[in-house]
Amino acid sequence: MEAQSSDISSSHEPGDTKPLEDLDDVLDLTGGAGQFSHTFPSRHMEEKEEENEEEEEDEKSWKESLEASPVLEDPGSTSGSSPTPHSPPEPSAPTEEPERPPATCTAPSSSLVVDLIYWRDIKRSGVVFGASLFLLLSLSVFSIVSVLAYIALALLSVTISFRIYKGVLQAIQKSEEGHPFRSILESNLALPEDVVQKYCTVALNQVNRTVAELRRLFLVEDLVDSLKFAVLMWVFTYIGALFNGLTLLIVALISLFSIPVIYERHQTQVDHYLALINKNLKNTSDLILAKVPGLKRKSE
Repeated sequence: MEAQSSDISSSHEPGDTKPLEDLDDVLDLTGGAGQFSHTFPSRHMEEKEEENEEEEEDEKSWKESLEASPVLEDPGSTSGSSPTPHSPPEPSAPTEEPERPPATCTAPSSSLVVDLIYWRDIKRSGVVFGASLFLLLSLSVFSIVSVLAYIALALLSVTISFRIYKGVLQAIQKSEEGHPFRSILESNLALPEDVVQKYCTVALNQVNRTVAELRRLFLVEDLVDSLKFAVLMWVFTYIGALFNGLTLLIVALISLFSIPVIYERHQTQVDHYLALINKNLKNTSDLILAKVPGLKRKSE
C-alpha cells in the first residue's frame, strides 16, 4: 500500500491537470473504484430530485394559498379600491366618538323653589318662611341699616361665644382639635361662573321682555290693552294709599306659601269658580266694547 500511494503521488505532480477519466484509474489502484463510482453520483441525483420535489410542493402550496385566500375589503372604501391579494388589508379608520359636552355645575333648579312653596319638606319650608317673614317685619319697624346691624351683631355673638367655648374646652381637656370653624373656612364659597351667567341671561331676557311690553302699552299699540293697564294703575293708587311696599311684600310672601298648597288640595273647585269668573269678566268686557265706539279690537 505504501508503494502504491508513492506511485500515485509521483504520478500526480503539481500543476498537472488530467481529465476526470483518470479518477477511475486512481480508484482502481486503491481498491475502491467500484464503491465510490456508484455512491457519489447516486447521492447527488437523489438530493437534486428531493430539492426539485420540495420546490414543486412549495410552489403548489403557494398557488393554492393564493387561490383560497379571500380578498378582504375595507368597509369604508369603494368597490374600485379593494386591496390586492398580496397586500394586507388596510385598517379601517377608527370611528370617532361624539364629543361630550363639558361638565357644568348644575345650578339649583326650579324644583327646589317648588318644593319650598308646596311644603314638601316641612322643616326647610318653615325655616325659609319664618326667616323671610321675620326680616320683612323687622324692616317694617326699623330701618334697613338697623336691621342689617342687628343681624350682624347676633351672628357675631353666636360665633364668638362658640369659639371661646371650644378654646376653653380644648385647654381643659388638653386636646388638639383645632379651629371649630376650620371646615367652613376652608370650603369654597365662590359662585360658579356658569351659574351666574345662566341666571344673568334669564334676568336679562325678562328685563327686555318687560321693557318691550311697557313700550307697547305706553305708546298705545293696542288701545284696549293700554286702557286696561290704565285701570290697573288707577286701582294701585288706592292700594298704595292703604298699604306701603313692605306690607305688600309681606302679603305676597304669605300668599306665596299658602295659595299653592290650597290650590293643590282643592284644585277642582278652584278651577270651576275661576272659569265662572273669567266667563263673567269676558262677557262684561265684550259688552262694554260693543257699547263704546272705537274700542272694538281690530280683527287679526
